[in-house]
Amino acid sequence: MKKNLVLIFALLILGGVSQAAPYYTGVGCDEEGLNCTFGRPSDRVVRWSRMGTVQELGERCEQFIRGIDERRNEITKSQNFDLKYKKFTYSWSNEVQADGRAKIICSVELHSELPEVKLETKKFKDFFWVCENEDSAGICRHYMRECEAARVEALKGENVLDATIYRGGSLLQGNICTVATVKVK
Repeated sequence: MKKNLVLIFALLILGGVSQAAPYYTGVGCDEEGLNCTFGRPSDRVVRWSRMGTVQELGERCEQFIRGIDERRNEITKSQNFDLKYKKFTYSWSNEVQADGRAKIICSVELHSELPEVKLETKKFKDFFWVCENEDSAGICRHYMRECEAARVEALKGENVLDATIYRGGSLLQGNICTVATVKVK
């Protein structure tokens, strides 16, 4: 009798542990959506990161997660949606602010726990030949304040969980600023 109770209790505990959304679906994929023979992305998992100041994102990225949670709560008012966080990391960037502190990079995997609810990353807007400010040397067609304004505008979109700025560059397009969003669809 004791063995049966222990077995039932163990099954209840193990059954209550929920598995995160699979990374891939298809032939040969395991429960986590890995080791696929032929697989395609499940569109339920997104690796999301954002770089910013400690004042914006928090000492340990708590404001970064809180912002996503607040927008998730707004979305759940109009549709059924369950989000799980996995593989959270934070690190310091090599970009130093005027006050001497490095910017922080927050990164997390977002998992949609409902099979019918997908996550979509989308490019919102690109800016080419971007300079930090009006005092910067070189060719400037846009400034970082325009990128920040576009990120704030992107956050106002329907079902947007978060928006971020990715920076890059090329010889023909100068410094590039890309505003990207992650949406629930």
